[in-house]
Amino acid sequence: METAPEKGTESSEEQSVKPATDSADSSSPAEGSKSTTPSDDSSTTTSEDDASPSPSSELVEQPKKHAKFAITSSVFTSNYAHMALMLGYSIAKHNDLAALNAELVLLCLEDDAGINGITRENRTRLEKAGWKIRIAEELEFPGVNQTQIRKHHRHNLNKLHLFSWTEYDKIVFMDADTVCKGSIQELLQMPGEFAASNDVWHDIPVDTRFNSGVMVFKPKTEIFDDMITKVSDPHYHKPNDADQAFLQVYWKYRFYTLPFKFNFNLIMFEHWNKTWKMLWDEAIIIHFTIRKPRVKDHCHKGSEPGKGCSEWEPLEWYAGYWKEMLHDLGFEDELPLLG
Repeated sequence: METAPEKGTESSEEQSVKPATDSADSSSPAEGSKSTTPSDDSSTTTSEDDASPSPSSELVEQPKKHAKFAITSSVFTSNYAHMALMLGYSIAKHNDLAALNAELVLLCLEDDAGINGITRENRTRLEKAGWKIRIAEELEFPGVNQTQIRKHHRHNLNKLHLFSWTEYDKIVFMDADTVCKGSIQELLQMPGEFAASNDVWHDIPVDTRFNSGVMVFKPKTEIFDDMITKVSDPHYHKPNDADQAFLQVYWKYRFYTLPFKFNFNLIMFEHWNKTWKMLWDEAIIIHFTIRKPRVKDHCHKGSEPGKGCSEWEPLEWYAGYWKEMLHDLGFEDELPLLG
């Protein structure tokens, strides 16, 4: 979650950027049917079993039909691979993707000497959880020094790749630090070009700006190209900002608001606990913003008031869900407990 929202105006500078490429094979052989060729003697009947296929009856490769919708996330460093694993498992558990005509697609960066991207081991596990891996090149923006962006958000502008995936009618994006606990079918029916939930802060229960951790949008080439241009415009993007502040300015006054249940922000548990408890049962996507599930230093309830981890309740819920995932996917002997 970003911390520094910005305001801005338009500019018209343009730049072309190479879009992400799909690492999976884009075509597969389709089943064909055999036909029989009659002999010159029209009175002779050839049985189907004895017939030889003519050249025109051979199997022909056809383009593989892709899903209408993409349920996406992104992993730009291997540190987030374990959370994306949990996210993919949780989405597939609560949603019949085939019935929704949707597929899970994970945006990743090309490996950069172990600094960026995901490892081969990460990839194998993520694919077992249902993700289709799609590799992208790091986006570059004229006049933007991305090293000035906070380290833990430095690669997040690469989410803009998703707006170029025009083979899909609609894309649902969910940050890797989210987890699903219900149906997301309603998201696929949201109107408009772009939708997201209002953000939440320690002192603001309902912000007028949105949180970019869950977004629903229609990918369009012209929007993608315009965004790439606007990132270089200081009215839209400040030097140390990542994706959220930029998107807030870009879609200001034009976004549809998603219910909180689709981006149930952990900061609400910490600072607006009464509301959190009231909405928990209807919440569908839980967003672990202010504290991530960890391999070490697990979040536990303190034995005395004022001690322990204040977010212990949702983190222990996550740990139980994680154990279930390890068991169902056969990772119990491979991966440690998160919580």
